[in-house]
Amino acid sequence: MDSVKALLNENNTARRQLEKDVAVVDTRLARFDDHRAAIKTNQEYTALLHEIATAKQEKDGLEERILVQMEAADELGVKLKAADAALAKTKKEADAARAAFGAERKALDGEVVRLAGERKGASAGAQPRALALYEQLLKGRRGVAVASMTNSICGACHVRLRPHIEQQIRRNDSIVQCDSCQRILYFQGPQGSQGSQGSQGPQGS
Repeated sequence: MDSVKALLNENNTARRQLEKDVAVVDTRLARFDDHRAAIKTNQEYTALLHEIATAKQEKDGLEERILVQMEAADELGVKLKAADAALAKTKKEADAARAAFGAERKALDGEVVRLAGERKGASAGAQPRALALYEQLLKGRRGVAVASMTNSICGACHVRLRPHIEQQIRRNDSIVQCDSCQRILYFQGPQGSQGSQGSQGPQGS
């Protein structure tokens, strides 16, 4: 839209200059008419007619250029109208997107508050040492402190676990960490059962 406006301003400036040039030629033609009465010889009259013809030809050329500028201005006016409509549509879409983002943010803020409350309640009964370990892993492992063990493999780093570590994890009754990524591991059975998890197991922390 700005580029079309700039072209339209250039067009208007050029057309005004051409109109000034036409006015200058008109002044010359008027002066030639005034001189006719003072002409005494055929040679002078012929020279004057030549000057008048040259001036009229120059004026015709200027007026033709003005018409070209006017046609170009009409085309630019159509483009400007289309650009203005496109801008209005974009602004409307942006306002709608902004409103949607605002509503989404409000909902997410509410969800954060709710989850923070659940987290506070869930961590109330955890052992301080286990909770401290969880917080440390949460910061150092990109927000993932706990992972499940599947087929003797850590679900986070995909490293195979040692047999005795696997057996400890299957019991789900103590904090057991992966030897590779150090995340807390738990075992989930094929039907979604957790096995015999104790009250101080890793999920409770």
